Amino acid sequence: MRRLARSGWQRQLTLVAPVAAAVAGAVTISALGAFSATVTQNGTFAGGSIVLKENGSSTNCYSAGVSSGAIVGGNSYACATIDAFGAPTGQLPGGTPNTQTLTFTNVGSSNASSFTLTPGSCSASAGGTFYGGDSSAAFCGKVDVTIGNGASVCYFPAQSSACPAPSSSDTLTGLGSGGSIAIGAGMNAGASDTVVIVTELDPSAAGSDMGLEATQGFTWTLNQ
Repeated sequence: MRRLARSGWQRQLTLVAPVAAAVAGAVTISALGAFSATVTQNGTFAGGSIVLKENGSSTNCYSAGVSSGAIVGGNSYACATIDAFGAPTGQLPGGTPNTQTLTFTNVGSSNASSFTLTPGSCSASAGGTFYGGDSSAAFCGKVDVTIGNGASVCYFPAQSSACPAPSSSDTLTGLGSGGSIAIGAGMNAGASDTVVIVTELDPSAAGSDMGLEATQGFTWTLNQ
């Protein structure tokens, strides 16, 4: 009995079928034997903050411009509600010294390595209905001043003891020309420093100094 010869397409089917079956088996085996393990997580990175709070009497000012929340003005705030000298009026030559106590606190989350005061230059102008003709420099040179911690350290004039009584040796003129002053040894987060500023109209003040008012800027800075 003669065998019928296979056509070309029959031979191709005979060869392809086993290969397809083998591939299908390999896919099935691989899917059944796959292992996997997964861990998911977040990464967090937080910056610290150095924020200076100033308290004078019952008024507070913050370098951040707000007592909490988003910092405004680049963490530099011009405080108009606290006067560095306490805004004394009616001062007489050699009269009772005026005392202003300020408390500074680092309310941020990071320690500050330095705390400095940079006084501006002093100027004078008419402060009342009647006033003398002394110049700004002359009148500022007759306002005596000391700055300390109110206890054992004096920052201006600099000495490792309590501040002396105000005198013509240390005036607003000298304060404005002396550059930055280190206050304490930095300020840790949550820590505070007390600064006491004492001013007095020098006994040498004359009629030309009547009714004048001295103005001087103060910049308090915490540094990392």
